[in-house]
Amino acid sequence: MEPEEYRRRGKEMVDYICQYLSNVRERRVTPDVQPGYMRAQLPDSAPMDPDNWDNIFGDIEKIIMPGVVHWQSPHMHAYFPALTSWPSLLGDMLADAINCLGFTWASSPACTELEMNVMDWLAKMLGLPDKFLHHHPESVGGGVLQSTVSESTLVALLAARKNKILEMKHSEPDTDESSLNSRLIAYASDQAHSSVEKAGLISLVKMRFLPVDENFSLRGETLKKAIAEDRSKGLVPVFVCATLGTTGVCAFDNLSELGPICDAEGLWLHIDAAYAGTAFVCPEFRLFLDGIEYADSFTFNPSKWMMVHFDCTGFWVKDKYKLHQTFSVNPVYLRHPNSGAAVDFMHWQIPLSRRFRSLKLWFVIRSFGVKKLQAHVRHGTETAKFFESLVKSDPLFEIPAKRHLGLVVFRLKGPNWLTEKLLKEVTSSGRLFLIPATIHDKFIIRFTVTSQFTTREDILQDWNIIQQTAAQIVSQNYGLHCINSCDGARIPNMIVKPSSDALSNASQVYLDGGKYKTPSRKIVVQPKKLAASPGTCMISQQVRAQEDPVDDCFPEDVQHVTKHKLTSFLFSYLSVQGKKKTARSLSCNSVPMTGSLEQCNPKVAATDKKESHANARILSRLPEEVMMLKKSAFKKLIKFYSVPSFPECSIQCGLQLPCCPLQAIV
Repeated sequence: MEPEEYRRRGKEMVDYICQYLSNVRERRVTPDVQPGYMRAQLPDSAPMDPDNWDNIFGDIEKIIMPGVVHWQSPHMHAYFPALTSWPSLLGDMLADAINCLGFTWASSPACTELEMNVMDWLAKMLGLPDKFLHHHPESVGGGVLQSTVSESTLVALLAARKNKILEMKHSEPDTDESSLNSRLIAYASDQAHSSVEKAGLISLVKMRFLPVDENFSLRGETLKKAIAEDRSKGLVPVFVCATLGTTGVCAFDNLSELGPICDAEGLWLHIDAAYAGTAFVCPEFRLFLDGIEYADSFTFNPSKWMMVHFDCTGFWVKDKYKLHQTFSVNPVYLRHPNSGAAVDFMHWQIPLSRRFRSLKLWFVIRSFGVKKLQAHVRHGTETAKFFESLVKSDPLFEIPAKRHLGLVVFRLKGPNWLTEKLLKEVTSSGRLFLIPATIHDKFIIRFTVTSQFTTREDILQDWNIIQQTAAQIVSQNYGLHCINSCDGARIPNMIVKPSSDALSNASQVYLDGGKYKTPSRKIVVQPKKLAASPGTCMISQQVRAQEDPVDDCFPEDVQHVTKHKLTSFLFSYLSVQGKKKTARSLSCNSVPMTGSLEQCNPKVAATDKKESHANARILSRLPEEVMMLKKSAFKKLIKFYSVPSFPECSIQCGLQLPCCPLQAIV
């Protein structure tokens, strides 16, 4: 390819990239291919003669794109963000053209010096201590760009190991280093990333994973106890990896407690903020950095949420000489007149050669500015809050861990297999991509807002897919009968044995209000595995719907969620009493109100037959079985969307029925 053709083909490629990223939301997120799909489309051997560029370019859509997971799609919610941006792409275009190998200052001074300055910018943007700056009179530390957080954690552990072994050699000069290494032990929470475990495997340092508290945070007392236990066994604690923004639920270890312990015990404190680090450009999120002054090293990925494409990982240390003593090799062919006076990043990392990564980071920071990067983070966080409010508005789901930043975890209420099936069916469609995690033996689904182009309409579309799939799973496995609420919404009234009618009506459980319409709230009363009996007692409830203060239960920011008073069969039921203003009656002596009444009390049933034709017509739509609840339980049902089990209720009823316990999802 000659320069003129490159100029023309380059423009074509830029146009293709612009078209791809501008319309990526229209593509299937995950590919519909099987392992080995490409083998039949490629020749067995490389071509002997040059191929025509038109053929090469045509194979992008024919061969490559069918097997691509579209990480830039607004419907990509798996893992964490892996964003790019136009300035970032331009930065690497130039870096790839220069293609320098910046292992020493002499090998490319601009590569080294731009990186030093940009890393200082970034440290100040995040609110990191001055000890992490290259250009500060009291600092002997600084920052460097690594390929991944996994590599940064390994570098930190190797540096901590080397430093501790040198300390031990003072008191045990005749002991072999491998023997000293065998006594070392490092710590992390049981929520830490798998790369921490891998770092332990590579360095041959024992890694102990400690339990977390109810907020999935590693606390100081837990660490202190573990250190004491291991010292009593003759082990030598050396390293703690604290996580800010865990992979499972985006939890934060307690730096303000861990830091002083590490300082007192002489442990290297490394902080992994791979995803959450970008959020610290916003001052309101820096409360999680309380205790950062105790850190020996800190790492995060601009390549995740900062719109600087992979690879680009920021890594800072407070003492660069501890990296030098770990990784420094100095053959004559790498020496230069400014060795020692200038920074040579080859002493800060495992590989020798390094790319000009700082160009794209420089382009992004200058193009967006701090304010627009802050706005980007806040947009992702607010979008996640919106999705969280949608999940909370649906009674079939629960959120088992607090949302932080752009990650929401959720699950279907009930056994794990329900959520597993939901995840499998949702992802198999290819319309969105989600991955699982487990917390406290609960199978959960992670939903991360990734793309900077994600809108509320995108979230509503994805939520609609999740919600409808959940309805189908529930109907297929339990069966759902539906009734109409007073505002026309289809609402499930009772989980019963599966039936063909229930399965055929499953899609009608939700509002059919358009592509981005969010289904309204529903109530599903789910008895445990006992079969319903004709003699099941009924709730007698007589109250005007407009007098129930339930609107405060809805999150204010759910603008597109349809609200209706007590959106459930209960409110449809309550409305049939006309204008009566009687109080709620929740006693087990309440008079049954449906066709099953005759089996419970024939005399009362005969009296009820004299009711008006209008009331009878409304009552005919009511559920066959509704459970009896105490008054206090009903209040919880209305206000907090949950009903505890009341074993005594069956005794009060005098019926051996699944009256209670029951699981009410409101």
